Amino acid sequence: MRLAYPGETRLNSSHEESGSHPVSSALILRSLRLPGMVLGSVVIVTLALMTLTAWRAETRIGTVQLHMQNILALQALSMHMEHDYLRLANPQAPLPARVQKALDKQLAAIIAADHARVADTPAVLGQLRQLLARRDTSHDTLLSALAQIHDRITRETNAHAALVSDVERTARFEFNLALTLVVGLPLLALAILYLLRHRVQLPLRDLSWLMQRLSQQDYARAPTAHADPMIKPLLLRYNHLVSRLAELETEHQNRETLLEQQVRAASTTLLTQQQHLAQAEKLASVGEVAASIAHELRNPLSGIQMALANLRRETESADHVERLDMILDEINRITRLLNGLLDQARHRPEATSEVNLAELCSTLASLVHYLLPPGITLATDVPMDLRCVVAADGLRQALLNLILNARNALGSRTGSIRLAAQPSEDGIEISVTDSGSGFPDTLLSHGPRPFISGHESGTGLGLAITRRFVTGLGGRITLDNPSTGGARVTLYLPCATHA
Repeated sequence: MRLAYPGETRLNSSHEESGSHPVSSALILRSLRLPGMVLGSVVIVTLALMTLTAWRAETRIGTVQLHMQNILALQALSMHMEHDYLRLANPQAPLPARVQKALDKQLAAIIAADHARVADTPAVLGQLRQLLARRDTSHDTLLSALAQIHDRITRETNAHAALVSDVERTARFEFNLALTLVVGLPLLALAILYLLRHRVQLPLRDLSWLMQRLSQQDYARAPTAHADPMIKPLLLRYNHLVSRLAELETEHQNRETLLEQQVRAASTTLLTQQQHLAQAEKLASVGEVAASIAHELRNPLSGIQMALANLRRETESADHVERLDMILDEINRITRLLNGLLDQARHRPEATSEVNLAELCSTLASLVHYLLPPGITLATDVPMDLRCVVAADGLRQALLNLILNARNALGSRTGSIRLAAQPSEDGIEISVTDSGSGFPDTLLSHGPRPFISGHESGTGLGLAITRRFVTGLGGRITLDNPSTGGARVTLYLPCATHA
């Protein structure tokens, strides 16, 4: 926003009426102090100059009058000397004493007055006085003195003419100066008032209008380009004030926005927690059903186990015996898992033991080999001497879930599954990688969750059970899609290893 100044368009009609808003009288007086002092100083100096001019004119007129009296005295002396010269009967006879005394008195008065303008006039008059005071002063001497008096009169008259001319020039100059001051002083006052109006009063009026707009959160800055230096600091302080208020308003709005985001995030977290509680209730119900099913399945499994044991004793084929042993091992593991489910329902954790990971992974690969389609291969990469203290059945079940998930991800396509393990800084690192299409973005961002799966037929319980097993040991699980393609699940287990 830019305020209008003389010669420019005003901001708007409301700003045209800003003159109705009074500015503080103290502020106006403070702004007019310096112009008033300057104007008063000009008036005082002008009056002093005019007084000095009048005094000098009076002094010069007095000098002219005194010099004129000096010339008149010389002329009177000349007339007396001429009169005495004409009255002398004998040119060779000396002057009478009374004539000498009268001439001496006149010369003494002229010399004492000291109003001559020619520099050597007093000296010449002194010499004439000495000459006329002698006893042998004759007619010729008086004639010579009279000639010198005429010469002095001529010189003083010329000097008087020059003095009068100088006084005339000076008087003319002083008259012009006085006329200039008389005409120029009002013009100067008008110019100062004009500057005060356009450089002080209007900026103050604009400032008053801006301060009223400030209550409406309008943080427009006051223009300072055309402001008077007296009022410019005030405008700069106002601009600093509105800048600080604008910053505070921005901070306030940012704080409100942050609070709204925090409230929104807290609401979202609360809703998520409610959803997790609902899922936890579902899982609790599923756990109760699983516990009841496990309790009911143990009896049929016992019968199947006894029947298989009898069948193994009766068969003579080594291949059949090997297969029956594998089936019996899996049935025993199923029985242990069912017992584990019941133990978990009774909050009884599975016991840990030292496990050779190479043997566990090899046995698991041999079992899963019969569950994989012909187009899917399973490879293991586990050091033979890698051992870990862990719950063996829980780890076996977790790895089996991961392999079966990889198989489901590949479906009917040709592909490969790789089971690898290696020691890490604080335990072991086990990964299951497939060459499928990879995890969806939602699963990568939220992690394993029950009833959320990457394929249509999955339930998501395999990854959820695996995560619960790993976190129960104090480890962690990560999901990612390698740059080479497929999907990878990595388990980080904090268990003791032996090389």
